[in-house]
Amino acid sequence: MGVDDETLEIIRIEGGKAHVHQVANLMSFSFDYARSVLYSLGRRDFIDIWADEIAILTDKGSKRLEKAKQKTPTLDEMEKAATNRRMKPYREM
Repeated sequence: MGVDDETLEIIRIEGGKAHVHQVANLMSFSFDYARSVLYSLGRRDFIDIWADEIAILTDKGSKRLEKAKQKTPTLDEMEKAATNRRMKPYREM
């Protein structure tokens, strides 16, 4: 999950509604960066941003979160993929 998805997850955990300061503190972002991420999500209709800088998760944002969670591989899947990518030992001729 990227920054956008993690931000949406924070808002979901906070009950579907969070202030910019909450997001910044929970994600260890500066206030300005958190606001930038939230406004970006708002422009794409994943959240609604109110004048008092409260972000509210929309249905579109909830659907994106569900989709992102389905795509996130498990630890076993990542280990199996890493094993399959390992190169065979070099053989001297």
